[in-house]
Amino acid sequence: MNTLINTYAIMSMTLLITSCVNKHVGEPLTIKNNSDIRVYYWFAYWKTENFTKYHYPDTILPENKPVFLNSIAPHNATGDGESDPDWEKIYSELSGSKFSVYFFDNQINTQEEWDAIRQSYNLHRKDVSYQELVNNNYCINYP
Repeated sequence: MNTLINTYAIMSMTLLITSCVNKHVGEPLTIKNNSDIRVYYWFAYWKTENFTKYHYPDTILPENKPVFLNSIAPHNATGDGESDPDWEKIYSELSGSKFSVYFFDNQINTQEEWDAIRQSYNLHRKDVSYQELVNNNYCINYP
């Protein structure tokens, strides 16, 4: 009986381990802040409707302020998005073949502040090709 339980446990562990393989080549996205100030950032997430509209070459910001802007402390990094994105598929949908991240020096709390940023375009934008993302270990650096 003990041998049967051990065999079942080993088979279960093997099945569990082999079912956790990466589905896609690549890693989760990391955003790294190399500056001395906290920065805020936003990008159109690949699982949202019309996400390609806000990536290079169409680099307009959405009319409505995003519900949530991410932030990173000085000299820190953060992971973003899912753990195993299909980067080849994501980039194949981008007309300019570049993924855009928008960085802001200040937190934007209101629609009015967002409208002012949209008009002035007072921000820092990074447009990253697939090869650049791979070469940088799936990390986008600010600045």
